[in-house]
Amino acid sequence: MKKAFLYILSLGGVLLLLSYTVIRYNLDQHLLATFKNNSLEINTDAPLLAEVSLTNNLPTRKVNTFPHFTLKIYDSNKWDLNNEMISRIPEDIPVMITVETHETKLFSYYNNPLADVQDGSYDRAIENLCTKVIGNRPHVYIRFNPEMEVPTRLYQWQQKSGYIEAFQHFFKVCKTYAPQAKIVWGPASYPGAMEFYPGDDYVDVATISLKSDSEKLLKVYPKDYSIEYDLMRRVHRLRFMNKPIYVLGSRQTAKDSLTATALAELGKHIHENRDNIYSDENYQRAPRDSDNHPSSPIAIGLYDPQSLLNDEKEVTVEHLFADFSNLDSGAFQKSFQAVEKRGHDIIVTFEPFRNPNGETDLDVLRQVSNGAYDQQIKQLYTVISSTNRKVYLRYAHEMEIPITRYPWQSQNPIDYIKSFRYFMTFMEPLPPHIARVWGPAGDRGSIEWWPGNDVVEYISIAIYGLPDKNITDPKKQETFKTIFERKNKRMRFIDKPIFITEFGVKGPEEFQTKWLEDAAEVIRDHKQIIGVNYFNMSDTPKAWGEIKPPDWSISKASFNRFIEVLEKE
Repeated sequence: MKKAFLYILSLGGVLLLLSYTVIRYNLDQHLLATFKNNSLEINTDAPLLAEVSLTNNLPTRKVNTFPHFTLKIYDSNKWDLNNEMISRIPEDIPVMITVETHETKLFSYYNNPLADVQDGSYDRAIENLCTKVIGNRPHVYIRFNPEMEVPTRLYQWQQKSGYIEAFQHFFKVCKTYAPQAKIVWGPASYPGAMEFYPGDDYVDVATISLKSDSEKLLKVYPKDYSIEYDLMRRVHRLRFMNKPIYVLGSRQTAKDSLTATALAELGKHIHENRDNIYSDENYQRAPRDSDNHPSSPIAIGLYDPQSLLNDEKEVTVEHLFADFSNLDSGAFQKSFQAVEKRGHDIIVTFEPFRNPNGETDLDVLRQVSNGAYDQQIKQLYTVISSTNRKVYLRYAHEMEIPITRYPWQSQNPIDYIKSFRYFMTFMEPLPPHIARVWGPAGDRGSIEWWPGNDVVEYISIAIYGLPDKNITDPKKQETFKTIFERKNKRMRFIDKPIFITEFGVKGPEEFQTKWLEDAAEVIRDHKQIIGVNYFNMSDTPKAWGEIKPPDWSISKASFNRFIEVLEKE
C-alpha cells in the first residue's frame, strides 16, 4: 500500500512538472502547430489606424480603409489557399498582409526558426504569395514576423539572433516576384526596437503596435500610459529611420481610441522638435569603424576616491561626481583642485540631485530646462572652465535604466533631451578644453535619449561584469567583450568616439586579472574607444537594497597587468 501511494505521488509530481513545462514554454502551441495548415485570414485584431511621418509637412493622418490580413505559413510546400477575400477588394484600396513563418517541429522555438527563412525553406511559399495572391496588384504592403523585439515567447521569432538576416532574405524574395509591393518592418516599438532594424535598403515602411498582445504578457514595462503618450514614445523610438510609419491597434485598443486630437498633438510635437530631436541628421549612416576616429593614446582613468592607484604613472584622467550638495559645500571644488595638482585630466559627471536641504526634486529635468538651477550650473561651469586640463563633462548618466535610483531615470526622453541640451549649451562658446559626453549605461533602448550630434563629442557607456545584481558568484559575470559588443551594437546609428567612463569586475584577484586582460584586448582592438575609466571601489550600498554591494576594487598588480596587455603591440 505504501509503495502504491509513493508511486501515485511520484507520477502526480511528474505530471505536474510536465504541465508546468508545457504552459511555461508554450509547448502545447508548438505541438499543435505540427497539425495546422497554412491560413490566410482577415486580421481585425490589429486594425490600421493612422500614418505618421517624421519628415512630411503633415506628420500625421487618419487611415480609414486599409484591410489587414494575416498569412500563417506552417508548410512551405503546400499551397491550397483561397485568395478570393483579397481579389474582391478594389485595387485602389491598399492592403496589408502580415506573414508569419511558423515552425512545425516541437522544439523549433529553441532551434531559432529564422534560420529556415534564411536558408530558403520558405521561398516557395513567399513566391506563391507574390504570384498567386498579389500578382500585379498595386498598393500591397507585406509585413514580416512582427513584434520581434518584445522579450516574451508569444512568437517563435521574438528576441532571436538572425532576425535581420531573415528579414533581408524575405525582402529579396518578395521583390523578385512582386517588385511593386512595399515590404514592412513590424516592431511593436517596444524599448530597443531599433536593435532589430534590417536597414534602410531593406525596409519600405514600418508599423508600430499600440498595446500589443506580446507586451500584455510582460510585467516589466508600464501598461498604464495614455494612448497619446504611448503613441509618442513608440514613434520616438523609430526616429533614426526615415520611413513612413503605420500605427496598428490591438485587442487592447479600440479602433476609435486614437482620436484626431491625439494625432494632431503628435503632429505638433514632431513639428516643434524637428530642428534637433527629429533632425535629418538622424538618418545619416556614417560607418562606425576604427578608421573614422583619429588614433591617439587611450586615456587611462580611475574613479578612486581612496587614492589607492591615482599616483600610478599610467593614469592620465580621474573621475569626479558633482551634485548640488558638494558644489554648495565646496567639496567638489576641493577634489577638482587635487586632481589638477596630480596633473590629470578630469571626467566630471554632474548629477542634478542631492539638494542641500535634503529634498529630492523628482521633476529635476524640466526644472533644469526652466532655469531653476542656473545658479548651481553656473557654479559648476566656473570651476571646470578655470583649468587648463581637459574636462570630459557628463550629465545625468544612465538615464535609460527603468528604475528610480536617480530622479532623472524612468522619465520622458523628450524632457531628458531638452534638459541635456540646456545644460550643455549653458556656456557659449564652450571653452575648447571641455568635451561634452552623453552617458547612457548602454542598456536596451538607449538611443531614445540621444540628444543630438551638435551637443555631444563622446559617448560613454558603463561595463560591469554582473548581468544581474542578485548574482553573487563572480564566475557568473559576463566578459567585457560580451557586454561591450552588445552595448556597442546599440550605438550603431551614432558616429561618435566612445569613452568607457565606468567599468569594473568583482571577485578574487586571479579572476579579476583574467577579466581585465580580456578587457584590454577588446579595448586595444576597437579604435573608436578613446578612453577607459575603472571604478576602483565598492558600489553605492543604497543602490543594492538588502544585498551587499559589489566591491570592484582591484590590486596594483591587476591594474598593471591590464596596462601591460593594453599597451602590447
